[in-house]
Amino acid sequence: MPLINWLSLNNNVIDKLLWIYVLIGIMLLLWICTLICSLDAMIKRTTRKSFIRVLAPQILHLGIVLVILGHGVSAMTGYKHDVPMKASASYAAKGFNVKINEMDFFKNPGENSTRWRAHLEIDGNIHMLEVGKPVFYNKVGFFAKSAQQKKQTAIIGLIYDPGVVWEIIGAIVFVIGAAGVFHTKFNERLPSGI
Repeated sequence: MPLINWLSLNNNVIDKLLWIYVLIGIMLLLWICTLICSLDAMIKRTTRKSFIRVLAPQILHLGIVLVILGHGVSAMTGYKHDVPMKASASYAAKGFNVKINEMDFFKNPGENSTRWRAHLEIDGNIHMLEVGKPVFYNKVGFFAKSAQQKKQTAIIGLIYDPGVVWEIIGAIVFVIGAAGVFHTKFNERLPSGI
């Protein structure tokens, strides 16, 4: 359930949840301050000679802003939902018709633990679901969480994380900014004339 929806459903215990609202406010304030600081530095201090030195930390800040934006998008519209399922039974979960047609339990050579996989039917389409090998369908991830061989039951996790794209872009931008900062600091420590 998105964090914002969960908060609206649990507003009767606001005194216990006040810290969440404070944390959201602090994150929003951090996001705004970082954006203003970065724009101010780029406008006032950027020259041809100081381009990388001034711009690299701002790119790093932009990466942080994008990651926070991604977390905010996911908190408002994403969800995580576990569906306990029995083989051959159909379930309606988050707008999907889900059914485990068959479950396989096996041991790989050289391993002691039993592994499992499920032939998962989502809206009439068959997918192979294994631990560590999720299925993605209509921007929702279906994850194998646990299974019981004797009962032929499993728990399938559904995760919709729309902010992950912003988080990945933010991480890439952050690494680029960090590389620029490293380059600048490395060049400052080199003796002149090298």
